[in-house]
Amino acid sequence: MHPYHDSFLAAASKEYTDLKRRNTFRHIPKTSATKTLPLLWVFTYKFDTNGYLDKFKARLCVRGDLQQPVRLDTYAATLAARAFRALMAIAAAFDLEIFQYDAVNAFTNSTLDETVYCECPQGFEQSDQCLLLLRALYGLRRSPLLWLKEFSCTLTELGLKEIESCLFTNDWLVVFFYIDDIIVMCRTKDLPKLYPFKEALFSRYEMRDLGELSWFLGIRIIRDRSKRKIRLCQDSYIDKITKKFNLEYGKTPHIPMLTEELIPYDGKASLQEILAYQQKVGSLLYTATITRPDVARTASKLSEFLQNPSPRHLGAVDQAIAYLNDTKTLAIEYSALTNSQQAFVCASDAAFADDPDTRRSTEGYLFKLFGGPIDWHSTKQKTVTTSSTEAELLALTYASKETTWWKRFFQSISLDPGHDPSILCDNQQTIGLVTKELMKLTTKLRHVDIHKNWLRQEVQAGRIRVDWVPTKDMPADGLTKALPRQRHESFIRQLGLVDIGNKLKN
Repeated sequence: MHPYHDSFLAAASKEYTDLKRRNTFRHIPKTSATKTLPLLWVFTYKFDTNGYLDKFKARLCVRGDLQQPVRLDTYAATLAARAFRALMAIAAAFDLEIFQYDAVNAFTNSTLDETVYCECPQGFEQSDQCLLLLRALYGLRRSPLLWLKEFSCTLTELGLKEIESCLFTNDWLVVFFYIDDIIVMCRTKDLPKLYPFKEALFSRYEMRDLGELSWFLGIRIIRDRSKRKIRLCQDSYIDKITKKFNLEYGKTPHIPMLTEELIPYDGKASLQEILAYQQKVGSLLYTATITRPDVARTASKLSEFLQNPSPRHLGAVDQAIAYLNDTKTLAIEYSALTNSQQAFVCASDAAFADDPDTRRSTEGYLFKLFGGPIDWHSTKQKTVTTSSTEAELLALTYASKETTWWKRFFQSISLDPGHDPSILCDNQQTIGLVTKELMKLTTKLRHVDIHKNWLRQEVQAGRIRVDWVPTKDMPADGLTKALPRQRHESFIRQLGLVDIGNKLKN
């Protein structure tokens, strides 16, 4: 018998009672023609912020994977990580109040719009009876979408406007959420307005007030309001994956990936090796897209070998995770501006024909807001280019389109960075292609149609500016290639990552 048998049984009883109280389902007679879905108990441990066992959780889920395909829409958008990071940067710079709420059994707040029958859950069976679901339940294909629509409608009724999926605002309040984790932000002077909003929200849904924001999607949020700083760190998640793959006692590399080129495997990996590799790369990708742009290039490169990894590839992903473990206290830091800083910084770079197999180039961009990265990208270009200038032009064009998106995002939340956006580039000929007048422009790149170049049009119209920066000062350099130790350490500083190990010990 499980040592916590009684505790989990009590948790299951509470979950079943709560669902009945919410009118989530109704018992009906089961006939031979009734097609029912099985229900599954999911038992988990809940720990507090110090890692101590807090409570036992039981959740009743539908085997939605066994549902017959329906024509109804099932896609539910979620909050973009880059939007979350931008909001944290803004909160740091303007010293905003940030509070977190948790919607209890969020999906069950949504009325189900399809007919679904389920078996009675294990431990609560009733003879010749089944369940007719009345409300959305975890596991159903449409549950996330129904909750998104329900909660979005509520925020609109409370006077907020949708900026993008899961992000709403008005002239004094910002609300964003990821499923049942809800964050509200406002200025200190607007706190009196927040209390009626909170009361209206809590009157509609059962919610828990979690106080000031300290954790969100496994991200540790450390705040120093006296210095207007917010730091985002994934040390706990990195600890978890390092232990999962038994890499906590190995070597401690100083760089995430060696500078030697990785090439496709000419042998055949076993299914076990492929599965292990894919799990490791997936774990690496999550950190690379949330708080660790310093491993973005590594994650992107290793993702190219998911179908047939070689022993060298397996060693490379182990090195990347070991590097994360050794640097797990690195955090993104946002802070109020100093006199010499620009609020919004953009950079674009490319490594020409660096893939020995396809001869395609690698491109990367980096966007920083109030001192820390909010958006980054590292990928292989979709087409082969014939010069480094052309590769840089493709990368710069892609970064410029993202710059336009950020301009619109800032306008939608009434943020004025205080300066026109400019993009840093370390290739002077590329800059000349988009900035010089046609009559003065001389280039050997006859295949590049500068007359129909979109980026040139935007630069000439003054909507985007491109500035030159030396390669040694290019903050996006590490997004296009593996760097030796000294340059990688410089890259970390350019990204705006800081070590908060001392903060975690205090």
